[in-house]
Amino acid sequence: MYRNELPAFSGMLFIFPQETLLSFWMKNTPLPLDIIYINASFTIVHIAENTTPYSTARIPSKYPAKYVLEVNSGFCQRHGIVAKNRVKFSQVTSKLP
Repeated sequence: MYRNELPAFSGMLFIFPQETLLSFWMKNTPLPLDIIYINASFTIVHIAENTTPYSTARIPSKYPAKYVLEVNSGFCQRHGIVAKNRVKFSQVTSKLP
């Protein structure tokens, strides 16, 4: 929330203690995002593409997830990322303002 830009090939990774149904919203988020829900086996279970800035509508995972990766809107389409793809995390850093 409150970020006005997200560098290309960057994202925000949220890690939850256990796999469960998750829900995000775009309140106080000024840029559209693709929200990627990933289960504990590192498989993408759902993608919410091109989310609406500032919306308070719930964006559910549809299936249990342990990780959520937010990237710039259109990233998934440009790179052929779809549900059932497997992911591997590397070069994960904590960069808070």
